Amino acid sequence: MRELRTTFVKTLMELAEKDDRIMLLNDDTGFHLFEEFEKKFPKQYINAGICEQTIAGIAAGLALSGKKVYVYGIIPFVTMRPYEQVRNDICYHNADVKIIGVGGWQYYKFLGFTHNVENNEDIKIMKILPNMKVYTPKTAEETKKVILKTYKTTNPTYIRL
Repeated sequence: MRELRTTFVKTLMELAEKDDRIMLLNDDTGFHLFEEFEKKFPKQYINAGICEQTIAGIAAGLALSGKKVYVYGIIPFVTMRPYEQVRNDICYHNADVKIIGVGGWQYYKFLGFTHNVENNEDIKIMKILPNMKVYTPKTAEETKKVILKTYKTTNPTYIRL
Protein backbone atom coordinates (compact mmCIF):
# COMPACT_ATOMS: atom_id res chain seq x y z
CA MET A 1 0.00 0.00 0.00
CA ARG A 2 2.86 2.41 0.76
CA GLU A 3 3.99 2.21 -2.87
CA LEU A 4 0.51 3.14 -4.12
CA ARG A 5 0.25 6.10 -1.73
CA THR A 6 3.71 7.33 -2.69
CA THR A 7 2.85 7.03 -6.38
CA PHE A 8 -0.37 8.97 -5.80
CA VAL A 9 1.46 11.87 -4.11
CA LYS A 10 4.30 11.92 -6.63
CA THR A 11 1.86 11.98 -9.55
CA LEU A 12 -0.26 14.66 -7.90
CA MET A 13 2.85 16.79 -7.36
CA GLU A 14 3.72 16.48 -11.05
CA LEU A 15 0.23 17.69 -11.92
CA ALA A 16 0.29 20.48 -9.32
CA GLU A 17 3.51 21.81 -10.87
CA LYS A 18 1.45 22.67 -13.95
CA ASP A 19 -1.97 23.33 -12.43
CA ASP A 20 -2.42 25.60 -9.43
CA ARG A 21 -6.13 24.66 -9.26
CA ILE A 22 -5.17 21.36 -7.62
CA MET A 23 -6.03 21.19 -3.92
CA LEU A 24 -5.09 18.34 -1.58
CA LEU A 25 -7.12 17.90 1.61
CA ASN A 26 -6.60 15.27 4.28
CA ASP A 27 -8.16 14.29 7.56
CA ASP A 28 -5.06 14.39 9.75
CA THR A 29 -3.65 11.21 8.18
CA GLY A 30 -0.81 10.60 5.76
CA PHE A 31 2.05 11.51 8.06
CA HIS A 32 5.45 11.38 6.34
CA LEU A 33 3.60 11.38 3.04
CA PHE A 34 2.48 14.95 2.40
CA GLU A 35 5.30 17.03 3.88
CA GLU A 36 6.95 17.66 0.51
CA PHE A 37 3.63 18.51 -1.14
CA GLU A 38 2.77 20.92 1.69
CA LYS A 39 6.18 22.59 1.53
CA LYS A 40 6.14 22.95 -2.25
CA PHE A 41 2.45 23.92 -2.59
CA PRO A 42 1.40 25.51 0.75
CA LYS A 43 -1.62 27.28 -0.77
CA GLN A 44 -2.84 24.03 -2.32
CA TYR A 45 -2.75 21.86 0.81
CA ILE A 46 -5.17 21.69 3.73
CA ASN A 47 -4.94 19.32 6.68
CA ALA A 48 -8.51 19.84 7.83
CA GLY A 49 -8.21 17.60 10.86
CA ILE A 50 -10.66 15.03 12.10
CA CYS A 51 -13.90 16.42 10.66
CA GLU A 52 -14.95 14.06 7.90
CA GLN A 53 -18.30 15.62 7.03
CA THR A 54 -16.81 19.10 6.97
CA ILE A 55 -14.01 18.01 4.62
CA ALA A 56 -16.60 16.79 2.11
CA GLY A 57 -18.31 20.18 2.27
CA ILE A 58 -15.02 22.08 1.93
CA ALA A 59 -14.05 19.87 -1.03
CA ALA A 60 -17.37 20.49 -2.76
CA GLY A 61 -17.11 24.24 -2.22
CA LEU A 62 -13.58 24.38 -3.57
CA ALA A 63 -14.53 22.27 -6.59
CA LEU A 64 -17.59 24.38 -7.35
CA SER A 65 -15.26 27.41 -7.20
CA GLY A 66 -13.08 25.96 -9.96
CA LYS A 67 -10.53 23.89 -8.02
CA LYS A 68 -9.55 20.28 -8.79
CA VAL A 69 -9.85 18.72 -5.35
CA TYR A 70 -8.27 15.55 -3.96
CA VAL A 71 -9.42 14.30 -0.55
CA TYR A 72 -7.21 11.70 1.14
CA GLY A 73 -8.02 9.57 4.16
CA ILE A 74 -8.59 6.17 5.71
CA ILE A 75 -11.41 4.43 3.83
CA PRO A 76 -14.19 4.66 6.46
CA PHE A 77 -13.38 8.32 7.06
CA VAL A 78 -13.75 9.34 3.40
CA THR A 79 -16.65 7.05 2.51
CA MET A 80 -18.84 6.05 5.45
CA ARG A 81 -18.58 8.89 7.98
CA PRO A 82 -19.21 11.66 5.39
CA TYR A 83 -21.52 9.64 3.14
CA GLU A 84 -24.45 12.06 3.21
CA GLN A 85 -22.20 15.04 2.44
CA VAL A 86 -20.43 13.16 -0.36
CA ARG A 87 -23.83 12.32 -1.82
CA ASN A 88 -25.48 15.72 -1.40
CA ASP A 89 -22.57 18.15 -1.71
CA ILE A 90 -20.24 16.37 -4.12
CA CYS A 91 -22.23 13.89 -6.20
CA TYR A 92 -25.52 15.73 -6.73
CA HIS A 93 -23.52 18.79 -7.79
CA ASN A 94 -21.28 16.63 -9.98
CA ALA A 95 -18.31 18.35 -8.33
CA ASP A 96 -14.73 17.73 -9.44
CA VAL A 97 -13.65 15.93 -6.27
CA LYS A 98 -11.40 12.90 -6.27
CA ILE A 99 -11.67 10.90 -3.04
CA ILE A 100 -8.64 8.76 -2.23
CA GLY A 101 -9.32 6.01 0.30
CA VAL A 102 -6.50 4.05 1.91
CA GLY A 103 -6.30 1.16 4.29
CA GLY A 104 -9.01 -1.32 4.94
CA TRP A 105 -9.25 -4.44 7.01
CA GLN A 106 -5.65 -5.56 6.58
CA TYR A 107 -3.97 -2.27 7.56
CA TYR A 108 -5.84 -0.91 10.57
CA LYS A 109 -7.33 -4.09 12.04
CA PHE A 110 -5.76 -3.35 15.42
CA LEU A 111 -7.79 -0.10 15.63
CA GLY A 112 -11.15 -1.86 15.46
CA PHE A 113 -14.08 -1.77 13.11
CA THR A 114 -14.32 2.05 13.03
CA HIS A 115 -11.07 2.18 11.04
CA ASN A 116 -11.79 -0.79 8.79
CA VAL A 117 -13.95 -2.09 5.98
CA GLU A 118 -14.74 -5.64 5.02
CA ASN A 119 -16.32 -7.26 1.99
CA ASN A 120 -15.69 -4.18 -0.18
CA GLU A 121 -18.29 -2.15 1.73
CA ASP A 122 -16.73 1.08 0.50
CA ILE A 123 -16.87 0.05 -3.16
CA LYS A 124 -20.49 -1.05 -2.82
CA ILE A 125 -21.72 2.20 -1.31
CA MET A 126 -19.65 4.49 -3.53
CA LYS A 127 -20.75 2.79 -6.76
CA ILE A 128 -24.41 3.62 -6.15
CA LEU A 129 -23.83 7.37 -5.78
CA PRO A 130 -24.93 9.56 -8.70
CA ASN A 131 -22.13 10.71 -11.04
CA MET A 132 -19.49 8.77 -9.02
CA LYS A 133 -16.79 6.77 -10.80
CA VAL A 134 -14.88 4.13 -8.81
CA TYR A 135 -11.35 2.81 -9.37
CA THR A 136 -9.31 0.24 -7.46
CA PRO A 137 -5.75 0.26 -8.80
CA LYS A 138 -3.60 -2.60 -7.53
CA THR A 139 -0.10 -1.54 -8.60
CA ALA A 140 1.93 1.68 -8.68
CA GLU A 141 1.67 1.74 -12.47
CA GLU A 142 -2.12 1.39 -12.36
CA THR A 143 -2.29 4.09 -9.68
CA LYS A 144 -0.40 6.57 -11.83
CA LYS A 145 -2.60 5.79 -14.84
CA VAL A 146 -5.78 6.27 -12.80
CA ILE A 147 -4.60 9.57 -11.30
CA LEU A 148 -3.62 10.90 -14.74
CA LYS A 149 -6.85 9.67 -16.34
CA THR A 150 -9.15 11.04 -13.64
CA TYR A 151 -7.32 14.38 -13.53
CA LYS A 152 -8.74 14.99 -17.01
CA THR A 153 -12.31 14.41 -15.81
CA THR A 154 -14.57 16.68 -13.80
CA ASN A 155 -16.92 14.19 -12.16
CA PRO A 156 -16.77 12.83 -8.61
CA THR A 157 -14.35 9.92 -8.33
CA TYR A 158 -13.46 7.41 -5.63
CA ILE A 159 -10.04 5.79 -5.85
CA ARG A 160 -9.28 3.06 -3.33
CA LEU A 161 -5.58 2.42 -2.89
